[in-house]
Amino acid sequence: MGMSHEYPLEGIRVVDASQGIAGPSAGMMMARYGADVIKVEPKEGDWSRGITAGRDGMTAMAIANNVGKRSIALDLKHREGSELLHNLARGADVFIENFRTGVMQRLGFSYAHVSAYNPEVIYLSVTGFGQRGPMQSQPATDAILQAFTGMMSINRGREDGIPHRLECWPIDVASGQFAFQAVAMALYARRDTGRGRYIDASLLQGAAGLQTVRMIEHVLTGGAPVAGGAFPVATFRTADGSVNVSVLKDHLWPPFCRMIGRPDLAEDPALATGQGRRARGEEIMRVASEAFASNTSDYWCARMREAGILNERVNTYDELFKHPQTDEMKIFTWSEQALVGRVPHPNVPGPVPLQADTPATKVPRIGEHTREILAELGYGEADIRRMLDESVVFESAQRPVA
Repeated sequence: MGMSHEYPLEGIRVVDASQGIAGPSAGMMMARYGADVIKVEPKEGDWSRGITAGRDGMTAMAIANNVGKRSIALDLKHREGSELLHNLARGADVFIENFRTGVMQRLGFSYAHVSAYNPEVIYLSVTGFGQRGPMQSQPATDAILQAFTGMMSINRGREDGIPHRLECWPIDVASGQFAFQAVAMALYARRDTGRGRYIDASLLQGAAGLQTVRMIEHVLTGGAPVAGGAFPVATFRTADGSVNVSVLKDHLWPPFCRMIGRPDLAEDPALATGQGRRARGEEIMRVASEAFASNTSDYWCARMREAGILNERVNTYDELFKHPQTDEMKIFTWSEQALVGRVPHPNVPGPVPLQADTPATKVPRIGEHTREILAELGYGEADIRRMLDESVVFESAQRPVA
């Protein structure tokens, strides 16, 4: 295995047969660290190619979770297509799947099947509710797990009290990161043991891990609303936008009151603590809201910085992209993608920052590398042409657009 300090997974081959978010995002992180990740998808592509903005399979979801991969499209129901996946799995260091419990067993690609001919493989299986229990075969998405695990119950609208879902797929993303971490550790252990491993990851586990603090807090309070803590920690509308404010410590309450033109509130002993302020939360929020609406976000942010109060204006994505802080930190690398143009890729903690318009920033179209991968497996041009003609594999409609 060849590896480098900057790309520790260089020389690792990953066969990513997963779809959606959690599995593909784990594979994407492996690509970021230098692994050769082969995305295996059907003719119509991973289902995530059909959701979120974009066109012809190049959607925001597909771009985010498949950057740096190669794609082969094949028909697993075809005998020869199944053989192709077995051939890929034979040479894989990591195999990823996220089908419902039992599907890979029926298709002949379970861990038992793959490890029989590739005992060193790290096999990652991602499911919604896990491999056991009464819900093991039930389909699941991020939103379903937000509902099931109580996340929606703590994210209620202030006005309507209705549980809401977070729109950034937090459970899928967190589960993908947990899964990537598990695979990385399994690869590290394999250096000493020479043995592969089966990793059973679920969105249910990821959701629980993501909400650890809230769940412990729930137990410690018996489920009662938390009466103490900082207050106000809230978002207020201004004359030209919104600002987020965090009066985290009691000694910041008096300067906050002076800032909004209500020094009298600071003199009320009943409001000296976060618990006391929370008890009169509606009154405080009304007064503060009226004050913040009277001037601009920049005005209030400057005043709060002077007072030592944590704050930040609520930015749009466009404002974030153009901000000097994100520019200085090189938070985003922009790359040109087929069909959709330039898109941003966040440079997350850990991997080497992406370089614009390099193979590491390219997102494959469906089956874009089918011929290339088949040639690597030893197939000649005649066999490749035959398999394309017989719809064993696909690539003609997915070749890169100039």
